[in-house]
Amino acid sequence: MTFESTHAAISTEKLLKPAEVRVMPVPRFISASCGIALRIRPDKKEEAESLFKEGSALKADEYAYYHIKTDGSDEDIRCERIEIV
Repeated sequence: MTFESTHAAISTEKLLKPAEVRVMPVPRFISASCGIALRIRPDKKEEAESLFKEGSALKADEYAYYHIKTDGSDEDIRCERIEIV
């Protein structure tokens, strides 16, 4: 997840703490205003989405949610923006 503000990133990190999210810099192939991203483990995806839907007051233009797949090399990175519904 990426955010338009540092405040949004930090508040979402606190909200998703039970899902064991990690703060990280925004990957270079994604652009975001504040530069902070949250990494969600694949096995915690559903839990994180549920916590976010139930507890976040962010509007759709204040964050972006991506599914990133890679084979471990910089040449094969697939990035898809998805909606939390």
